[in-house]
Amino acid sequence: MKHGVISVAITAGVLAAVILFNILFSFLSNKFLWVIDTTPSELVTISDYSRELLSAIDEEENEITIYFLADPDELENYELSGHTKGENNSTWGMSYIYNLAKLYEKEFPYIKVDLLDASDDADYIRENFAMSIGVALGPLHIIMANRVNGLTTYRTMQRDEFFTFSTDTLYFRGDDKFTSTVLSLSGENPVAYFIEGHGEDVGTPGDSEDFGKADALMKLFRDAGFVIEKINLTERDFPVDKDDALYGRAGVAVIYGPDTDFKTDLDGDVNEITRLRKYLNRKNHNLMVFMDPETEAMPNLDEYLADYWGIRFEDTVLTVDTKNPTESGAVTDDGYNYYAQYETNTSSPGSALTSSLLTLETLPRAFFGKSRTVAMNTKWSINDESTMVMEGVTAYKLGAAFLTPAKSAIAYKNGGYRVFDADLYEEYVGKYYDAKYNEILPLYTETYYDTAYQNHYDSYLEDYRKEGLTDTEIADKCKAYAEGYVKEHVDAYMASYLTLSDSSPSAVMTLTHASWMYELGETISSYALACGTTDFASEEAIENASFSNRDTLFTAIYLFGKNVLPYDIDIIKVESTSSLAIDSTMTAVWFVILAAVVPAGVIAVGITVTIKRRRHN
Repeated sequence: MKHGVISVAITAGVLAAVILFNILFSFLSNKFLWVIDTTPSELVTISDYSRELLSAIDEEENEITIYFLADPDELENYELSGHTKGENNSTWGMSYIYNLAKLYEKEFPYIKVDLLDASDDADYIRENFAMSIGVALGPLHIIMANRVNGLTTYRTMQRDEFFTFSTDTLYFRGDDKFTSTVLSLSGENPVAYFIEGHGEDVGTPGDSEDFGKADALMKLFRDAGFVIEKINLTERDFPVDKDDALYGRAGVAVIYGPDTDFKTDLDGDVNEITRLRKYLNRKNHNLMVFMDPETEAMPNLDEYLADYWGIRFEDTVLTVDTKNPTESGAVTDDGYNYYAQYETNTSSPGSALTSSLLTLETLPRAFFGKSRTVAMNTKWSINDESTMVMEGVTAYKLGAAFLTPAKSAIAYKNGGYRVFDADLYEEYVGKYYDAKYNEILPLYTETYYDTAYQNHYDSYLEDYRKEGLTDTEIADKCKAYAEGYVKEHVDAYMASYLTLSDSSPSAVMTLTHASWMYELGETISSYALACGTTDFASEEAIENASFSNRDTLFTAIYLFGKNVLPYDIDIIKVESTSSLAIDSTMTAVWFVILAAVVPAGVIAVGITVTIKRRRHN
């Protein structure tokens, strides 16, 4: 009994010690990242170049958190191609991303890793990261956020962005992805400059609290971590960022419904277009323009937008057919408010604003108020939208994000209509053509008939006399000519009054993407969004949960953040996906170590202790 109790006590003590050791070891291994990378290519690695770039970041001014949306053990149960938890419990994929994130946390004091639950913390995620309905977050997503001066900027990524696929080869780009994202988030908060001084609907001039009709748009920028400022370019220039020489503080210039043109010469020393151009020529600086259809021509601004960004706001007012709202997308009886058509061409830069929305089972509607169409500049029109255009070292691509509704929209321009569908053209011929024809026929008859009659009479009277025609017959000849002359002019007018568009429905929102290589070798991107109405960014449109306006604008704001792509970070080549799992040889080695070598060592120690104790006794 005595020895049995002692034996049980020792056994219990040893089991308790083993459990405590496992708990302690798990804690320490997680804290200090005691991980053995068993893959042929070491994936959990930070390059020296990344260390050089990230060591320059001020740890006092940056507080970067990498959020994973599942427990680390759960991340092990997802395979790269399956996207579902279950039958094939591959242990690679997200686990390598997580371990690499932990290594970044270990190496850099301003980076930490935290866990959120995509379901339980959904409200927290939306409130703190302003996530849109077009982004369905789950365990395969990662959020990286940086809190600076009380504002949070962030990026969302999914697992497949950390891997590059080819036919029979896989590349892991975790080091590249994490480093570029940290660089993009670090530094001062991006700035959204709302330009005023041209009748823009951005509230009382100079009032930093009043943003008028643009208030909802301003709040979207603020929720995304942007600093908000108003700026009058006749009074001051855009400030130069203190870190502009390195990677550049991100920013966007917002032009929201101006009434008057930008000034190119004010007292000989102020040129607003020059100031705007200089700002947008810097790294990570972008443009957002909302223009209403009633706005008069602005030669200075129009020329800059057309020449530099390929944007041309057409002199049109769009209406849609109200007879069949379900098909036409008409929202109001006047036909001015409508739901636009999504661009489905994935090669178009504009699709970057809506690609996540197109994956939803139920497609949210894009609301447009009274609007005008947006087209490419004439010099770009020889290329398809989305074709790259080179200007020096900069490459530009422009494409639609939203189009006029299929089989519904007509554009009123310069006293005439342009219809985007052949069936509707026939309908509008009956609806507009005949009435307009009967309206202008008397006007043209009054203007042209008598003159044409008299000119024909004077020119052909002698010829008709020689032919032996009577005065009545000559009068009939002159009358027929004059009537034909009037009809020819009326028909010419009507041909421009109602035309059938020979292209696909016109764009009502476009996105231009400009990219170039900077001196340090990284690729720099800038964007210009052009929208044919301010109503798209109104409070009613943004706050209506059934519309996609908020999602589209938020995606644009996401693009407008600082984007840095370091050029010299190597990606790791993986010969095959199977090599990311422990192969049979490695499995056998670890089995022998854990199931034979370690127990054999314990047995050897036990035998040695037993023999020594017997000798001692």
